[in-house]
Amino acid sequence: EMKRLTQTQIQSDSQKLETTTDVKFQNIIYYYWDGKKSVNQSQQVKIDFLGAVSEMEKIDYTFDRNFIGFQNCSTGEYVQLVRLGYDSWYADVPIKDRGNWEGYLWAGYGDTKSITDMLKLFFEEVSWFDSIPWKMRRCPQ
Repeated sequence: EMKRLTQTQIQSDSQKLETTTDVKFQNIIYYYWDGKKSVNQSQQVKIDFLGAVSEMEKIDYTFDRNFIGFQNCSTGEYVQLVRLGYDSWYADVPIKDRGNWEGYLWAGYGDTKSITDMLKLFFEEVSWFDSIPWKMRRCPQ
């Protein structure tokens, strides 16, 4: 009986935790540049979903070479964002062929809500790619 009680307690505690942070912590790092603040990919700075949203809010969209990118180190997935305006984003995802990048990527656009919703799925490690429309484009090398 005691054992079952503990089990229930643990479950309710972890549910409370889920509710406050919304998504579980993943092995996800980020990189960032907006002309003022720089976080390099090689620094391997881990981030959670709430941290990601907070960093996105701070990006200075008047600096036209801004970007923020996220890499899931467990799955190898990437998503990179550029803030085009207050409520306007460009997103891209490198298309890899057997681990090699040939210079092609999926490119998409969205407002803050649609991009944030997609990112939440990315952090939850569930199917996130179909949440916005993408077009394939070649990156100038």
